[in-house]
Amino acid sequence: MKTLLPLVAAALLFAGCEKIEGQLNVNKDVKIKTTKGVLRTLRVGTYSADIKANTKKKITLRLNNDSDEKYEFNIPDGSIPSNGSFAYNSNTVGQPVDLKGTVATTVTDSERRQTTESCQYQEPVQVCYPVPNGGVNCSIQYQTRFGTRWIQYYDRKTDKDVSLTISAANTNDEAATFQGDVTWVERIVLSSTQCR
Repeated sequence: MKTLLPLVAAALLFAGCEKIEGQLNVNKDVKIKTTKGVLRTLRVGTYSADIKANTKKKITLRLNNDSDEKYEFNIPDGSIPSNGSFAYNSNTVGQPVDLKGTVATTVTDSERRQTTESCQYQEPVQVCYPVPNGGVNCSIQYQTRFGTRWIQYYDRKTDKDVSLTISAANTNDEAATFQGDVTWVERIVLSSTQCR
C-alpha cells in the first residue's frame, strides 16, 4: 500500500552518499573534466557506472573501468525532485556539458507485523574495589546486557530509477545517457516493549 508519508524521506534524492548503479551509454564522443581537473574524452561505448552525491550540491559520476574515472557535476542545493525532471546548463554544473535528468521514486509499505528481536540495554551495577587504607571504594558502572523485546513494525521499500542525459553545452545534441536504479528497505517500528 502506497502512502504519502514517505515523500519527505524520498525528497532527499541523494541524501548522504547514496550510490545508484547503472550503465552509461556514450553515443557521441564528448569531453568532460575529471575530478582532478583533466579534460577527458568519453569515447563511444557502453560503460558500467554509478552516480552518488558526496553532498547535496554535487553529483559524482564514476566509471567502473581500469582508471576508475570520476566526473563531478555541481547542482543547486536541494533542487532535484523525488519524482520529476531537472535540467542544468554547463555554467551551473561546472562542466563543458549540459545535464538533464529524470527521477522516479516509488515507496511501498508492507502490512503491519509483530515479532521479538534481540536487543541490548545498559544495566547499572555497583562495583567495589579495595583501597590501600583497608576500606572499599564503590561506584555505579553501566554494563551492556543482551535481551529481547517485542516490536510491532512494517517494512518500507523504496525503489528509485534515475536517468541522466549529457549534452554538448548549449545544444540538445545528446552525447551520453546514464540509466540506474536502487532499492532499499527500512524497518519502521511502531511500538515496542522494554529490552529485557
